[in-house]
Amino acid sequence: MDLSRYTTLFQSESREQLGLCGQGLLEWEREPGRAEPLLTAFRAMHTFKGMAAAMGFTALTELAHQSETLLERLRADPLGGRERTDLLLRVVDALERGAPVAAQGGESRLDFSPLLAELAQAMAGTPAAAESAPVAAAVAPTAGGGRRVRIAIRSGAAMRGARAILVLQRAEQLGRVSGLEPGVEAMELDGFDGKFSFWFEAALDDAGLAEALRKVGEVAQVEVTSGAAEAVTTAERGRQIRIDLAGLDAVTNLVGELVVAKGRLGALAADLGSADLQTAVSRIDRISSDLHAEVIEMRLAPVWQVFDRIPRVVRELARQLGRRVRVEVEGEDTRLDRASLEEIGEPLIHLLRNAVDHGIELPAERARLGKPAEGLIRVTASSDRTTVVIQVSDDGSGVNRERVLAKALRMGFVSAGTTELDDDQLLRVLGRPGFSTAKAVTDVSGRGMGMDVVLSRLRALGGSVELRSTPGAGSVFTLRLPMTLAVVQALLARVGAEQYAIPLAGIAETVDFLPDRLALVDGREAFLLRDEAVRTVHLRERLGVVGPRQPGRRPAVIVEVGERRAAVVVDALLGQQEIVVESFDAPRGTLPVFSGATILGDGVPALIVDPAALV
Repeated sequence: MDLSRYTTLFQSESREQLGLCGQGLLEWEREPGRAEPLLTAFRAMHTFKGMAAAMGFTALTELAHQSETLLERLRADPLGGRERTDLLLRVVDALERGAPVAAQGGESRLDFSPLLAELAQAMAGTPAAAESAPVAAAVAPTAGGGRRVRIAIRSGAAMRGARAILVLQRAEQLGRVSGLEPGVEAMELDGFDGKFSFWFEAALDDAGLAEALRKVGEVAQVEVTSGAAEAVTTAERGRQIRIDLAGLDAVTNLVGELVVAKGRLGALAADLGSADLQTAVSRIDRISSDLHAEVIEMRLAPVWQVFDRIPRVVRELARQLGRRVRVEVEGEDTRLDRASLEEIGEPLIHLLRNAVDHGIELPAERARLGKPAEGLIRVTASSDRTTVVIQVSDDGSGVNRERVLAKALRMGFVSAGTTELDDDQLLRVLGRPGFSTAKAVTDVSGRGMGMDVVLSRLRALGGSVELRSTPGAGSVFTLRLPMTLAVVQALLARVGAEQYAIPLAGIAETVDFLPDRLALVDGREAFLLRDEAVRTVHLRERLGVVGPRQPGRRPAVIVEVGERRAAVVVDALLGQQEIVVESFDAPRGTLPVFSGATILGDGVPALIVDPAALV
């Protein structure tokens, strides 16, 4: 049997299972008294072993089998085996590196003998459990209670046994599972037909349970029977397939071109004044909008795919630097464009490095300050209209503003008369390439490129970064990203002879810019908007546009990013339009106020203004 077509699926599933195993090990290390994290790690390793065996990867299978055996023994005495965590995490790392090598035909190059020897030595000092539980402790073949659930994995699915175990694990997350038939051992055999059943007890209704299990993927049928009642069958509904991201990007681009063409067609229909043509354009408008919404939905993925690595990264950094750090992660289900998701990993790692190295104090210093010896880093994600907000905060010492100012003065990054830095100035200085307050270059920091990477990467994605730092209390970095990078609604504005697009997600309202509403606040011009003084930004002056301005009232666009607002004064507003966001490599000397470019419906190019750069 040719298994080469399943290599992509194997790599994807193996990353997921090994990530779950690593998470379980880290949770067990923090709370050794809890059995669930160790069971999670055991299940994930068992599932990975089954997938590797199905693919014929003997080296991966053997290493996974030996580590699974050690995990099974540790479950008998969770408190007595914490020193094995480092070894098991190194096994997870080795399997993560080895899986793609094996999938690409290079398994013969894998040599796990040192790790196998360490595992054998560890097991020699770990007594075997007298009564070891099966892969899922809750699926002992007891008399049924609740509802009987019958599952059928799609007949053409790859690795049906591994997929069945994934469905079983999902059910265990939702409620109590018992009476599994056939057992897990049968699922691992080549002849497993993908059909199994179990008893399920929980408050979740039949439809919700069926929907949750179908989402695992490759599930052809879910049949839920309540006592003697007839089954609730959901055959062949909600099936999922995996598609290549390059293909999805191509579809997204085509939809974007369709949106642009739709805008041009609408303009032509308005000029011609044909009622029939207007009706046809309206229908095309609805269809393209629905298609656009579906494509955007397909592009979104939960941020846990990146957040899952955070506890492990912080653990290794803290051990290396002699810190004690606890990590809290919230909002893992928040969804973000897949393209952005692939890019934010590195900026998050830099922020975590800064938090551990520059923020969290050594345990002795924290004790002297009356703080808990263990520092706290929180990473949260949430959705704000069409924007995803990610915050990285710590309870450390905060940024040393005096040290930053002193070095910034020496390097000429601020004017000679500057005596203090507010949060915005502080972020701009920290983001300068080569700027660092570290006394020596180490493996963790000191080269002055971390914040530069964060700012440049977020800016390339059309996002922004905010910093709030309090001496002695810690720092909060807020990353704002557009939920999708494909097609967005924008307000078109004219300044001089040029048109500019401002994303609607960053606009609170538009008003007339009346001179009698102007005032000076801290030496700056401000616009009085009801009871609030909003700083003004004259886009004509900001961009250096020359030439006469048409007489008459000018509009102001009130842009809003987080808690900051500004009144952006333009020459005229030209209406709303859906635009396709294209990457923008700004020429040298271009002001840093643009996040991208687009082609308008009439074929005229326009730059996209970044609201975060104006506030």
